[in-house]
Amino acid sequence: MKAALHFAAAAALAACVSAPAAAQEQAADEEIYDAELQASSEQHRRDELGVNDITTPTISGILKDLDLFRPPPMEIVNSLDREASYENRMQTALHFGALVADGFVLTIAERPQDIQEIGKALIRQSRALGVGDRLTKRSKSLFELSDKGDWLGMREELVKTQTDVEQSMLDLRDEEMAHMISLGGWLRGFQLAAANTRANYSPEKAAVLGRVEIIDYYLDRLDTLHPRLKKTEFATNLTAAIRGIRSVAIESQGNPPDRDEVNRMAGFADTAVAVALGPVDAEGRPLKPASP
Repeated sequence: MKAALHFAAAAALAACVSAPAAAQEQAADEEIYDAELQASSEQHRRDELGVNDITTPTISGILKDLDLFRPPPMEIVNSLDREASYENRMQTALHFGALVADGFVLTIAERPQDIQEIGKALIRQSRALGVGDRLTKRSKSLFELSDKGDWLGMREELVKTQTDVEQSMLDLRDEEMAHMISLGGWLRGFQLAAANTRANYSPEKAAVLGRVEIIDYYLDRLDTLHPRLKKTEFATNLTAAIRGIRSVAIESQGNPPDRDEVNRMAGFADTAVAVALGPVDAEGRPLKPASP
């Protein structure tokens, strides 16, 4: 009888111990399932918006390419107006991407003070895009890394900064602006890379400039803009300049562009950046600079 009671008590105790453990295991399984479901749903949404690992050039890959183009053309980097503000979200997004590309180049040039200025400008532009809160922590980390002279860390933080803001745009169902941020980063990086290659030509550098599939990706993104925005003079001029880059790139027929082709691509890139970041009126017409 005592043995039976001891057995029953032991069984009850085991049940009490195992029940919470089983519940915890079930909760953990449910948490993993929910995370996987959310990730799957998010990936499906990104695929619908044309943002996936197969079709989308990653900003980390684009910026990493800039490491090849040394020394960076600092006169062009310094020419960007970091204080610029725009009345339209498209140019704000393009400017944000351009600032990230400049920040990456500044890590190559090891200019910590300039990087801190870039960080402050990124905060201003992210607020203009309506996602400033998400960037505050990221910018603080960027400032701390610049104080330490951690160039690799700063590069990683800049990539995460752009990725965070692009994701914020997607969360707001503003995929057009997410694409424009990416376009701004690529276009500014291309301009700087082309300038370096024009001054210090090598087939290896030229081959990076001749990647037609990346150019086609961004032309396709411009083609999916809202019809009203797509038909503005601003958008048509920008598209035409990038198509100019493409037309030269395909002349090389799979070979690295030669010196003349690189020179022409650089000219189209300069035009595209000037259009992307130049002032426009409310109807998307470029504003001519005032006469002296």
